[in-house]
Amino acid sequence: MSRPAILPFIHGQGSWGEIGLTVGTMLAPLIERHVEAWIRHIQAETGAPRRAVIEAAERFAGPIDAHAPFLREELDGMARGSGVAIGELLLLQARAEVLRALRHRPAPATPECTTFAIGGRRTATGGVFFGQNVDLAPFVEDFGVIVRQYPKDSPAALYYTSAGLLGHNGLNEAGVGVCANFVDDPAGWGDGLPRYLLSRLALREASAEAALAAAIAPPRAASRNLLIADARGRFVDAECLRAAVGVIRGADDMLVHANHLEAPELCGIETPSANSLHRRRRLQELIESAAAPLTVAELRGFYRDHANHPHSLCAHPFEGRDVKTVVSVIGDLTTRELHAAKGSPCRSPYATYTLATCRSGALSVTVQDSFAA
Repeated sequence: MSRPAILPFIHGQGSWGEIGLTVGTMLAPLIERHVEAWIRHIQAETGAPRRAVIEAAERFAGPIDAHAPFLREELDGMARGSGVAIGELLLLQARAEVLRALRHRPAPATPECTTFAIGGRRTATGGVFFGQNVDLAPFVEDFGVIVRQYPKDSPAALYYTSAGLLGHNGLNEAGVGVCANFVDDPAGWGDGLPRYLLSRLALREASAEAALAAAIAPPRAASRNLLIADARGRFVDAECLRAAVGVIRGADDMLVHANHLEAPELCGIETPSANSLHRRRRLQELIESAAAPLTVAELRGFYRDHANHPHSLCAHPFEGRDVKTVVSVIGDLTTRELHAAKGSPCRSPYATYTLATCRSGALSVTVQDSFAA
């Protein structure tokens, strides 16, 4: 049996435009296929013609220019490197917002992703771990990548994303880690900065509190949950609706979140799904019942868990929820490493991606994990 693939790894440095140029050049065919996959998906879901899809995406250029000009510079570089038009790259940044805007009738929200942060007495090293099982439409698995950036004016960063999208989850050299998962806003979505880009604002900062402040400052096009940790052991979860933010702080060296609102000021405005409740409860149970302080190896096992199937941490499609775990990511904020499994972690190895390669001489990527077939 052939060994499952690991995520491609791209390194860029210099100005934001130079980083975008490098990533765009290296990933050009994958970015182009990713754009086409999302256009097909949105057209299948909405019936909209291609031009309408791109036009809906182009309206997000203004908020990016206004609130994250460094990301617009990176996008311009990516367009030059990949040969993919800016409008098509904007679609990748605002893919969920465009899909929802073009639907003729509201569709039930699909709960996606389970996140955590632990530290202190709960880790074998005394350090801080955070992680996310990213649950999305199955086709997204094909486009996952790990990007490492050494920009001139911000901390170096290492993050998971999909080709052409500017960010999803990851960590920086200052010891800040961020995960981003779905929460719904019953009031709807609209104009503002696309939700995926909030993670990149957080990764420019040197503490969890500063990252929180940066991420929630711009107007948001959509709701988003951000779990932020730092190497000092401070954990914060921000349930970001468009017009309100509920904040939960870590307690007892732990913070766990799924896809329902838990902040006291936001409770009661939605009905949590059984799927989100089961995954949230199961991950906390696994962490709290551990017989000894946890290692990365044990956390990998948690994200491979199938208890409460079909509402399991390692997600697979079932009727009414056509999503799967497209990547599993565990970050170590002490070593500044990401451990990532492409696709279902129950079937894939975790590879270790290192931030400090160019500065310490460490290997960029290693694979030492065993996995269940």
